[in-house]
Amino acid sequence: MYKTCLAAILASFAAAHSASAQETSRPAESTVPALRPHIAYLDKSKTIYVAEFETAPSAPAKVSPIDSSSVGSPSLNGTGLEPVGDSQRITQVLAESLLHEIKKAGYKPKLLGAADLRPDEGLLITGVFTQMGKDGQLRRAAVGPNQPTGSIQLYVTTSNLLRPAKPLYEIVEQAASGAAPIKLNPEVATLKFSLPGDPTDTALKKTAAQIVAELQRLTLQAESEGLGGSDDPLNKYSKP
Repeated sequence: MYKTCLAAILASFAAAHSASAQETSRPAESTVPALRPHIAYLDKSKTIYVAEFETAPSAPAKVSPIDSSSVGSPSLNGTGLEPVGDSQRITQVLAESLLHEIKKAGYKPKLLGAADLRPDEGLLITGVFTQMGKDGQLRRAAVGPNQPTGSIQLYVTTSNLLRPAKPLYEIVEQAASGAAPIKLNPEVATLKFSLPGDPTDTALKKTAAQIVAELQRLTLQAESEGLGGSDDPLNKYSKP
């Protein structure tokens, strides 16, 4: 009886010791902190490229009849601007206003056209005009006269061209008709501004000034905290 009890105690001790050893040898699970959404702070040593912001397509603007006195003018011989839709005209005005405000703030701006190759260095400002639908889905919005009523939300972000830029949004599902719903990328920090559906040039210029002012504020805040952009996953590697 004594031997039986002793054997049981020894077996219990051995099992407990084995379980403890297994628990001790089990590798600790490492917790990788999730990256915060980020933007690239402004930098006076870099060129700041401005891309025309995205919208939903709209109908081209009507072209006035051509009179004989205009023959030979730049707009007819291919050297001038082609007729554009309302949305494109508005994005052009906003892009030009951004270039003006960026230069006025002491930075080096440059327009990046849709057909231009994306540079390997510098910063890039991009954005998209959106509107929330009755179904609660966000969509790219057409802007200008005769467009759906209601306010437009403009989402803006910056990225460092030295690092692969994450998309500002993705299409949730293709729509059989009308604009497809989109979803903003949670890994990309954005600035949000509200505009009327048919913004005036004055409103666009004011928005451009607000965008640059907010980017400057975030940059100065980072510098005052001693970050200088180093806390941004993109800016951390922006300088060789």
